[in-house]
Amino acid sequence: MKNIKKFTVLLMLIFTTAVTASWFGSGEDKKDTETKANKEKTAEECEIPTFAKAIGHEDQWLLHNGCPPREKTEEAVKSK
Repeated sequence: MKNIKKFTVLLMLIFTTAVTASWFGSGEDKKDTETKANKEKTAEECEIPTFAKAIGHEDQWLLHNGCPPREKTEEAVKSK
């Protein structure tokens, strides 16, 4: 019974620590995510992998990886 009480107290301590950390924003800074999102990706970074082409998810892959739409990517590749 004593071990169950210790375990319960430990779980409550972990939970309250996690909640407090989320309230005070100890996670990733919003400035960092904004600068990462605004960074222009190169054509090499936005090259669509074969598996995405095989299942027809080229546009979703580009969107998920923060790349410009396909028309802009193809123009950048052709210009090089």
